[in-house]
Amino acid sequence: MKIQISITLFLIFITLNSMGQSILKGTVRTKKGEPIPGANIYFKNTFEGISSDSAGYFLYKTNLTGSQVLVASFLGYKNYEQKINLKADTLKYSITLFGDKTQLDEVVINAGTFEAGDEKKSAALSTLDMATNSHGFGDIIMAVNSLPGTSTADDEGGLLVRGGERYETKTFIDGMLVESPYTAKMPSVPVKGKFSPMLFRGTIFSTGGYSAEYGQALSSALILNTVALPKEDETNIALYSSAVNITKIKKWENSSISSITQYINMQPSNKVIRSNFKWDKDPENLTQTLVFRQKTGKEGMLKAMGFFTSEKNSLFYPNLDTGSDDLVGMKNKNYFILTSYKDQVGKSILHSGISLNYDDTKLSFNNNAMRDLNRSAQIKLTITNSPSQKITIKSGGDIYYKKFGREYLSDNKSTGYQWNYKAINSSAFTESNIRLGNHIALRAGLRFEYLELTKKAFISPRISTAYQLTEASQISFAYGKFTQLPEDNSLVYNSKLMPERANHLIVNYQILNNSRTFRIEAYHKKYTHLIKYESLYETDPDSYSNTGSGFARGIDIFFRDREIIKNGDFWLAYSFIDSKRNYRDFDFYHTPEFVTRHNLSLQYKHYFEKIDSYFGTNYNFATGRPYIDPNIGNSVLKTKYYHNLSASIFHFTEWFGKFTMLHLQVSNLPGFDHVFGYRFANNQNHDGIYSSVPILPPYKRMIIFGIYICLQNQTQF
Repeated sequence: MKIQISITLFLIFITLNSMGQSILKGTVRTKKGEPIPGANIYFKNTFEGISSDSAGYFLYKTNLTGSQVLVASFLGYKNYEQKINLKADTLKYSITLFGDKTQLDEVVINAGTFEAGDEKKSAALSTLDMATNSHGFGDIIMAVNSLPGTSTADDEGGLLVRGGERYETKTFIDGMLVESPYTAKMPSVPVKGKFSPMLFRGTIFSTGGYSAEYGQALSSALILNTVALPKEDETNIALYSSAVNITKIKKWENSSISSITQYINMQPSNKVIRSNFKWDKDPENLTQTLVFRQKTGKEGMLKAMGFFTSEKNSLFYPNLDTGSDDLVGMKNKNYFILTSYKDQVGKSILHSGISLNYDDTKLSFNNNAMRDLNRSAQIKLTITNSPSQKITIKSGGDIYYKKFGREYLSDNKSTGYQWNYKAINSSAFTESNIRLGNHIALRAGLRFEYLELTKKAFISPRISTAYQLTEASQISFAYGKFTQLPEDNSLVYNSKLMPERANHLIVNYQILNNSRTFRIEAYHKKYTHLIKYESLYETDPDSYSNTGSGFARGIDIFFRDREIIKNGDFWLAYSFIDSKRNYRDFDFYHTPEFVTRHNLSLQYKHYFEKIDSYFGTNYNFATGRPYIDPNIGNSVLKTKYYHNLSASIFHFTEWFGKFTMLHLQVSNLPGFDHVFGYRFANNQNHDGIYSSVPILPPYKRMIIFGIYICLQNQTQF
C-alpha cells in the first residue's frame, strides 16, 4: 500500500520546473550567509514563481521574456527586488535578504504545535520536506510521524500522539472535520492517509493544547489548509509497476478545476516483493479527486472539493484456535464533499463551510460479514475581528450530525443483527489572541458543546501564552480541557456513554534562527471517563462503561540544522513517553500495547547541484512495545527494539523536452525483523498453551521506483 501514498509526492515537484526557455538558479541567504529555506522567488505582477529548498537553493525555468522584476521574499525579512532581462539563457543569482526588525521581534505561540508549509518562518516542515522524507513515502501522515510526540505506527498506521490511540487524533480540512481521513482498516494492515499533499498549502500538527475552534479530538489535531487558485494549466502523469496517477488542472482568470485520478493494483509488486501476508485478493484502489475554486469579488474565495475512493482486498488470516486460515475480505466506498467560502465583510473575516461524508465498509469473515455504514454532515461558521493591531477575536460554531449503523450478515446473505445510533452535536467557541507588546502573546479561548446523545453540555477552557526571551528564543505554556465521543465500536452498542475526557498541560522552550531550530517540550495528560468493556464487539450495553482512566507524560526534543554542511539538512526528533491506562478490556493498569517509551528519528538530506538530485536517508528507533502473554499471567513483556534505515533519491531531468523526475525509495535497507507484538489464541491447545504468532508489517522491505512526467506545465507558485 505504500505505492498508493508515494504517488502523491511527485506532484509536489511541479513547483520546481516549467518548459520555458530562460533558466534562473541560485541561492537565497541571510547577510551571515545562512540559507533561507522556503523563500518565495517570483516575478512581480505575474503568477510565475517558486520556493527555495531546504538549502536555500532554487532552480526555475520560465517562458517569460523581456524586462521583468525578480522578487525574493520571506517572513521576517525585507523584500529583495531586481530588474532583469530575460532572453532565453541561464541566469545565476546569489540573493541576500536582510531582517525586518518589526517582524523578527514578534513572539509566536507554539506550545504543542508544529507547522508545515512554505509561508511561516517558524514552520518545522516545508512542502518539500514532506515530499522528500525518506520514511514518509510522500504521505502527509507518515511525514508528520517523523516529528517528536509520535510513536511508530508501521503496524496500525495513522498518528499515535503522546500515548493516544489513532482515533484520538482528528483531521480537519479548511476547518472542517474529516470523518474518514484514512483508508479502511483490515486486521494487521496499516491504514494510510487518503489525501494528496499537493492539495494543501500548509499543515498544522498540534500535539496538544490546540485552539478552542477544534473539538472532538482527545489528543491531537492535524489541520490542513488547501491551496487557493493554481497559477497555470497543468497535465502530469506518474507511472509505477502497480499504479498510475494522472493530474489535470485547468485555470481561468478567477477560477480553476483540478482532477486527480489514481489507480493502484498491488498484484505486480506482490509478485516481485515478498509480503508477510498471504493475500487472496491483492489490494486494489481507485481514487478520484475533483476541486473547484472560484474567486469572488476582491477578497472572496469559494472552494469545493469532491473525493471518492473504492478499495478492496482479502487475505488469509491465521486462526490460532483451529490451526487453519480464515478468509478475511474488505470492500470500502467513501464519498467526501467539502465546500468552504471565505470573504471579508466590513472589518470582519467570515469563513463558512459545509461537508458531507458517506463511508460504506464491508468486512467478511469466511461465510459471515459485518457492514458498517457511516454518514455525517457538518455546517460551520467563524467570524474573525481585529479591534486593534494587538487583539484578534475569533468566534463561531458548528452543528455536526452523524448516523452510524452496523449489521451482521450470516452466510453473506441475510441480515442477522442490526445496531445503530444517531448523534447531533452543537458547539460554539470564542477565542482571543492578544499581543502584550512584541515579547508577550496570549491566546485564551472557551469552547461550549452540547451532545444530544447524553443530553449534557460541556465547557472546555483553553489558554496559551508565550514570552520572548531573546530575539531567537522564547518559552511557551498551554493548558486545556478536551472531550471526545467514544469510538463507533462502543457507541453503536451503548449510545448513552459519556464523552471521554483529557486535560493537557504543556511547557515549551524554543530557539529559532534561519538555519537552526531547537525545541524541547514537556507535557502531562490526564485521561478520565475512558471506555471500559468486557470484550471487543460485545453487544450487551451493560458491558460498556466510562470507568476507564489513564495518564501520559513525557519530553519531546527537536533539533534541525541546515548550516553546517552546504546543501545539507540534518534533524533529530526524540520523544520520551510514560503512559499507563486501565480501559478497554484491560485487567489492570498498564502501558498500552501501542506506546513505545523511547522514540528517535534521525534524518539527513543533501542536494547535489551538478547532477540535479536529492538524496535522503532516515533512521528510526523505538524501544520494545509492551504485551501480555496469557501463558505466564499478567506480567508485561516487551518486544525487541525497532530499527529502520530508509533511503531515497530524486533525480530531475528532461525526456523528449518534458520535465521528468526519477525516484527510488527503499525502506528497511538492512532488513531488520520488525515485531510489533504477539497475537494469542483464545483457548489453550492440547498442551495447555495459548498459541501465538508475531504481529509483522506487510513487507519486510519495500522498494518503490517511479517516473513522473510533466506533459504540460507552467511554473506554479
